[in-house]
Amino acid sequence: MFDRDLDEAEEQYQMALRNHLVHVDELIDLQNSRLRGLNEEFIRDTEIVKNEFDSDKEYIDMSHSQERQELLDMIETIKENEENKLNEMRNAFESTREETKNRNVEELETMKQDLIKKIEELDKSFEVAFNRFVSETNQKAALYEDLLTNNQKDSDQINMFQRQINRLKEQTTYLTMKINQNKKECDERNTRVKLERDSIVSHYHQLKKTMQQTRDKEERRLGDLTMNSK
Repeated sequence: MFDRDLDEAEEQYQMALRNHLVHVDELIDLQNSRLRGLNEEFIRDTEIVKNEFDSDKEYIDMSHSQERQELLDMIETIKENEENKLNEMRNAFESTREETKNRNVEELETMKQDLIKKIEELDKSFEVAFNRFVSETNQKAALYEDLLTNNQKDSDQINMFQRQINRLKEQTTYLTMKINQNKKECDERNTRVKLERDSIVSHYHQLKKTMQQTRDKEERRLGDLTMNSK
């Protein structure tokens, strides 16, 4: 009878042990499932953050490149326009100066011939030649004064255009400073984004370390529980 009781007790013990081991395996599977779920969720969150970071970085780089190219194109267009205007003004001034010079030379040559003829005819028509000479001299003086006035006007216009060029140079310098400022802001923003990324990576390693410590602790508990059960 004692032997049968011992057999029954042993059988009940083995059945309880199997049930306990089944429950322990179920707990281990449940814990592993939770860990896998947490790991998958962490991987999804990390991928989402990475995609958002890449998207923001690409948008920032693209916006910076577009703004920089637009400013460079604007500066180049302004330079070309100002150079064309300056060349046109120089060409017009040179043409006017050459025409005036040639006309004066021709007029002086004509005057010289007239004077030679007048000198030759001085004995015959001194009074008439003298009056004509005075009249022509007055006309040339008036023409010369007109040319001086036009030259002064052209000089004033050139000075005005030079001031406009200086203002455009100042605007170009301001735009260059603005480009450098935008570049600095973008570099600072990129630095902050990199720091955030490093913080996320550090947090990820910390979580991974915590998960490993928790897993080791649970394995030790399960080992202790199994040993105590046995």
